[in-house]
Amino acid sequence: MTAPETTCPIASSLELLGEKWTLLILRDVHRGIHRFSDLEESLGCPRSVLSARLRKLVEHDILRAEPYREPGRRQRHAYTLSTKGRDLALVLAALQQWGLKHLPDVAPIAPEPVHLGCGSPVEARLSCRQGHHVEADAVGLPEWS
Repeated sequence: MTAPETTCPIASSLELLGEKWTLLILRDVHRGIHRFSDLEESLGCPRSVLSARLRKLVEHDILRAEPYREPGRRQRHAYTLSTKGRDLALVLAALQQWGLKHLPDVAPIAPEPVHLGCGSPVEARLSCRQGHHVEADAVGLPEWS
């Protein structure tokens, strides 16, 4: 039996994050791009779409809007990651890793992510709560009851 989509964490996550511009905004903020104009330039996203997606991410506490003002200009916002936003690093790394592996014509726009502690490349990996590495073909999603 299948559970209603409102109780499925995958469906709920996709409802919030499963749109191209949303994930690309998060990618760029993770890469250190924080200002609206810089995001707009990097993404080539329509202003209205960018505004709407940023507003949604702030409303859901994935990004924080931090005010700043350049001399002689009006107040603007820089967007930084909240804890919920930082926790999406795994999702973004997994999407990048999958794309590089399975989409042969894809070239990274930036170097692969690295561990700031040692400089080694970061991989998204599956493990069970006991700490065992798990291959993708050994993962099962149980039936909803």
